[in-house]
Amino acid sequence: MKHIISFLSVICFLESIFAQESYFQQEVNYTINVTLNDRNHTLSGTIEMEYINHSPDALDSIYIHLWGNAYQSRNTAFARQQLRTGSTEFYFTKDENLGGFSDLNFTVDGQNAILELQKDNPDIAILRLPQTLVSGGKIKIATPFKLSIPASFSRLGHVEQSYQMTQWFPKPAVYDRDGWHPMPYLDMGEFYSEFGSFDVSITLPDNYIVGATGILQTENEKAFLQQKIKESNETLQKPIVKNIDADTTESDFPRSSSTMKTIRYTAENVHDFAWFADKRFYVQKGEVTLASGRTVDTWVMFTDFERNLWKDAINYVNRSVQFYSDLVGDYPYPQATAIQSALSAGGGMEYPMITVIGAAGEPKDLDIVITHEVGHNWFYGILGSNERDHAWMDEGTNSYYEKRYTEKYYQSPAFTDILPYFIMRGSDLSLTELAYLWQARRDLDQAPETTSDEFTRINYFLGAYEKPAMALNYLEKYIGELSFDAAMQAYYEKWKFKHPQPADFRAVMEKETGQNLAWLFDGLLYSNDKQDYKIEGLRESDNGYRISLSGF
Repeated sequence: MKHIISFLSVICFLESIFAQESYFQQEVNYTINVTLNDRNHTLSGTIEMEYINHSPDALDSIYIHLWGNAYQSRNTAFARQQLRTGSTEFYFTKDENLGGFSDLNFTVDGQNAILELQKDNPDIAILRLPQTLVSGGKIKIATPFKLSIPASFSRLGHVEQSYQMTQWFPKPAVYDRDGWHPMPYLDMGEFYSEFGSFDVSITLPDNYIVGATGILQTENEKAFLQQKIKESNETLQKPIVKNIDADTTESDFPRSSSTMKTIRYTAENVHDFAWFADKRFYVQKGEVTLASGRTVDTWVMFTDFERNLWKDAINYVNRSVQFYSDLVGDYPYPQATAIQSALSAGGGMEYPMITVIGAAGEPKDLDIVITHEVGHNWFYGILGSNERDHAWMDEGTNSYYEKRYTEKYYQSPAFTDILPYFIMRGSDLSLTELAYLWQARRDLDQAPETTSDEFTRINYFLGAYEKPAMALNYLEKYIGELSFDAAMQAYYEKWKFKHPQPADFRAVMEKETGQNLAWLFDGLLYSNDKQDYKIEGLRESDNGYRISLSGF
């Protein structure tokens, strides 16, 4: 018996050690220097990546994402998804509107390295290392590159001389406890990337106004933006002379300056870097002081399109940063920016410290979409979950908070019970409820825990956004708002600047609430089981009626 007890003790000890060491994350630090040519819509320059291997494994190769190559041909994963979801715009576009990388020549610590493109996915490559990268080691990966910027079909692109520079540089895939995560670029389905730092220098004509991830380091550009704020305030006080459509023509753009400028940004503890450039931007600046006493700078940049809505946008950014900081945890970055620009992948898209917003239509709609996208700084930017495999962890959780924001500031219920549809309200059903019923009654709905590329378009909206938001609302009502907020704050503190997975989220929520949450995770998030309750009894009590239910 003593031998058995000793053996079991050793096993428990080893399991404890393994559990402590099972989590790791890699680190990538970028130095990028690029020049924008706005006559032929190209970006050229160099990138150097310090890759640090914090894993316990030795690596002989690294997967590299070349997401700009998604626009290289009509047979990429992006192009195939576009056709599968009913969009033919990219398939039938002119060749001149395509884009992608060229002039790549990778080296590792100064030695030539072989880059192998995947046959069916030219936006994924394997970089063969000249020497094995041992655990704890680091290397310098470098390459020149040229990017032909595509027209605006999704996130990366341009509309004439308005530039949306996202997914614009070579980027290592994530290597975690589950191995490598190479993924082609998709329109419906987002990202998973390693945390690190960025030092980015951008050269372009000096009358461009730029909004970007990170902290602006160039003093001349700071003065330039202050002047633009003054000019913007003067112009915005004047009446709008003409209506501006979302689609612009080249004549709407001022002539580019013949003088070039170089502006530099730095960013820490982020896993992506995006920037947007337009010569027509109005600029406004504000700030918000958090409960902790930290002050965050806020910016908005927008064109004449919907400028009547954007005149109050700085207040929306301020309020959203404050709202999420109060409920989830302090915003850790020095600035938050919202940009109004071309976007062909929904109403808005998030990147660390910056978000791009498309057409809104109404002030309330603009407020809510800005809030949703700013909120992604927490559920995407800081809690860096794998959005491609577990979209609900990002979109669904963020949608829950967006709905709480809507209820707080617009005094109207934002949550509609799409899951317990046994109470029918006839014509009072929302579009979301009708969409769910249409799918569920035909057994075509899908569980939130479905990979992005496996969702149909309607189920991506329901499964990634709406159903998980409602499920979290049930949890909040079940345990109380204060308990819910405390549990989410604990999750944020434990996993910020890391890569939490569903099991990690579940472990924190069950520990903090003291509840077995199988009904939430196994029932509502991991399955598409239908709720099927039956009333077993009804009796009057001192405070009303007590209803007994049975079933699922």
